Amino acid sequence: MSPRGCSLIFGVVFLFLSVFSFTNIHAHHCTEGFLSEAKQRNLINITFCKRYIESNGVEIAMYLREKSRRLDIMVGAKFDEKEKTGWLAWGLNPGPEARMVGTQALIGIKKMNGDFHREKYNITSYTKIGCQLLPSSIDFNVSNFSFSYNSYLQYHVIQACIVLPMKYDVSRLNHVWQVGINVGDVGKEPKMHPKGLRNYDSTETINLRTGVHGVLNIIGWGTLLPIGVIIARNFREFPLPCLAWKEYHVSCQATGYIVGSTGWAVGIWLGKASKYYSFPKHGIFGIFIFTLATLQMLFFQFKPRDRDEFRMYRNMFHHVVGYSLLVVSCINILKGINIMHLDYSYWLPAYLGILACLTFIFLLFEILSWFKFLCDKFGLWILCANHKPNHEEPPNSRKEDARIQPTNTPINN
Repeated sequence: MSPRGCSLIFGVVFLFLSVFSFTNIHAHHCTEGFLSEAKQRNLINITFCKRYIESNGVEIAMYLREKSRRLDIMVGAKFDEKEKTGWLAWGLNPGPEARMVGTQALIGIKKMNGDFHREKYNITSYTKIGCQLLPSSIDFNVSNFSFSYNSYLQYHVIQACIVLPMKYDVSRLNHVWQVGINVGDVGKEPKMHPKGLRNYDSTETINLRTGVHGVLNIIGWGTLLPIGVIIARNFREFPLPCLAWKEYHVSCQATGYIVGSTGWAVGIWLGKASKYYSFPKHGIFGIFIFTLATLQMLFFQFKPRDRDEFRMYRNMFHHVVGYSLLVVSCINILKGINIMHLDYSYWLPAYLGILACLTFIFLLFEILSWFKFLCDKFGLWILCANHKPNHEEPPNSRKEDARIQPTNTPINN
């Protein structure tokens, strides 16, 4: 790989890593006060922090330690100042979707006398039809469970440390939250919450794993490989001739293959680690992409000579595989963003922006190439300033023909 090729590829990779690093750093959508308070309460490297403005204004912060599967959570919300009682709930649902029934909940209760109480609850279908909700055992271990009032934030806050069983997939975690007013006479029974829209939209499926798999695939399969195709198609002769186009093309494709293959390997590992959730179609697409990309890399090693009769068929196969690879990669990246429930306010617009830029550049170069082809093919000299019609005689040709040719006949004086 040439130094110029390395410099180009390094710049592209650094640019996109910087973009995605910036989006990840600023992916917290909770208030600065709540984020600061969470860090002071030992949620140092916060994995997830979000304020649900349209759902009771609840704020939730989480810190996941993947190796030990320990999840530290902090949940805060304001109670109605006019009411003397209230309750705040947060929980996880191990089922296929985020909903109230089946949720293993932690609930903090403010009693009539101003005391605070906290308990664990298993939300069943009986609760939904109006039966009493009383403390019960849940299926994960909880420690450091507390419920208190923070005067600085004016929030009632739940804090706890949870060890997640394997059936809770951290890449697709269903969490539920709720705020209510009325409490039973005993002080351990949260009554039915209000029936407004703000209360019914209180569930979400989130991904607590880092986005390394997605970032590597977007950079490798979704960015570098298309750039390599654009270089090979448009930097060879027209419209941007470059003597080192082949070096750039090979460098781009090789780097894209290495980065994309690394992301694919991470995805294989994630698939095996998530025993209770599988995405076979996404995995099959990934294997197909890796296979096509490997074939493309092999072409660089087994390239026929210029006069080899198989060279034409090899080039056709190379082009078909290359364009198929680009299409399947785009589809699978979009599918992965949808499956993993990544932050749509950053991931989807970022990738669609990359895709739109590459498509615009590709189409612009294609239009210029076809315009030149039509000029050369049909002699459209009026549209092409650098070309003349075939039937027009070269300039000064008539003058040259009219010149007096030298003769050996002596001139009579």
